[in-house]
Amino acid sequence: PDLVQEVRRLLGRLDDEPLPAFGGFPRELIEFASPPGTYFDAFPLHLLTTSSLAALRRLSPGSDADVRRFRPNFLIELDDAVEEPAEIGWCGGTLRIGSAEIEVRLPAFRCAIPTRPQPGLAKDPALLRAIVQHLDQNLGVYATVRTPGVVAVGDTVEWIAAPPPK
Repeated sequence: PDLVQEVRRLLGRLDDEPLPAFGGFPRELIEFASPPGTYFDAFPLHLLTTSSLAALRRLSPGSDADVRRFRPNFLIELDDAVEEPAEIGWCGGTLRIGSAEIEVRLPAFRCAIPTRPQPGLAKDPALLRAIVQHLDQNLGVYATVRTPGVVAVGDTVEWIAAPPPK
């Protein structure tokens, strides 16, 4: 009966926390948990960087920001000099990983699932509070495959800048 409260419950947002903007998300997600015929959140790929995890660890020092909580398809290791989440700036552009090209679409706003207990990981609501309060609700990015290819652990990730606006 109260759609806003239901969305807050599903996303684990407190009453005083903002809800994410849903612009750019597939319309069918209003009605379905995932796009029909698929079994992924919103887009086929979720990319996350080691710098984002490091930033989250600094923002929520008592938490265990283990990568398993966030279930990325790709964990991209960045140079240790990169201390802030970098992948949000990739939105609209393309990454080449191995022989595949990945189109980076939108920031991945986080729900409450990473805070839930998992094998070897305790319940940790502080993670979501830190993401919402300090990382604009986002951790990682959603992406789609532009050009299929072979990807292997250790492949170089190459940024192909977004085309200029028309």
